[in-house]
Amino acid sequence: MTANLRNLNALDFSYLIRQSHTFENLDTLRLVTNGEPLSFMGMASTLFAQKHTGIVLELDGKPLVVARAVQWQDEDFAQLQFINAMEPAESNNVAVLEALLKEIGAWGLTRVMGDISTDSIYLSDFRKANFIVWASHRSYSLSAPVLGASESSAWRTWTAKDYANMKTLYQSLVPSRIRQYEPMTRSKVLGKVISDASGNLTGYVDLDYGSKGLWAQLFLLPEASRPEVLEDLAGELYMEYGRPITFSARSYMPWLRLALDKLDAQASGERALIVRHLAIKDAKPEQAGETIFEKSPAEGGIFSAESQN
Repeated sequence: MTANLRNLNALDFSYLIRQSHTFENLDTLRLVTNGEPLSFMGMASTLFAQKHTGIVLELDGKPLVVARAVQWQDEDFAQLQFINAMEPAESNNVAVLEALLKEIGAWGLTRVMGDISTDSIYLSDFRKANFIVWASHRSYSLSAPVLGASESSAWRTWTAKDYANMKTLYQSLVPSRIRQYEPMTRSKVLGKVISDASGNLTGYVDLDYGSKGLWAQLFLLPEASRPEVLEDLAGELYMEYGRPITFSARSYMPWLRLALDKLDAQASGERALIVRHLAIKDAKPEQAGETIFEKSPAEGGIFSAESQN
């Protein structure tokens, strides 16, 4: 018989639950903040998604491959959630990805993003579906017993007055070609900044959190990337949020890993950050990045207006 493609539906739920332990997760941030996609909190979090879709490749009523993507609230791209195949090396995973991309194309979005282990058997399928790797990252997780509160932290919550200096720092750390994929801030909650003895901004951390944990993406100059600085930040964040903390270290800031490797943290393997464009943008990467900043609620929203006084 010939395998056929169809949309994921409610009747697939029992199959998904049974196979969830074999899923290839494609969204580390939500895994950290809300747990596995089919956990109670993982499913509850999708209630806040703007759109979601899934594709099933089946043969004689038996699912062979499943993939799912969502568009989260206030985001202008689609996020891959997971892919799963009964026999990954033998299945037509590319056909499933192409069908998923066709569904997402109807949403009017220009790109689909995700992250995947660099050792994953599925990575070659994403390449065949014209996804590109724009960087990679490694995460470092610290749980409550590891963290301690500092009496006086060098970190403080950012304010609107920090915006210009943060933007300058961001542009010095993040290569222009990837700024369209890597915003200065996701504008979810107020983050933290740190300065040197002369008052010059040397780093900031962008935050997102859920019921399970806190995601902390670091933007630090090499001179600020010291183990004691990161331990100070971890203690400060745990005192404020009361959740396990996961630091994300991007490949284009290799000095972060040198410092994080010295912490008593659980490090993940290397994960490729992937993107597939659904339309050609006219703007250059630098211009696209600046547009994100201008339209983002960061300058007037997440950077509290009250703090300007």
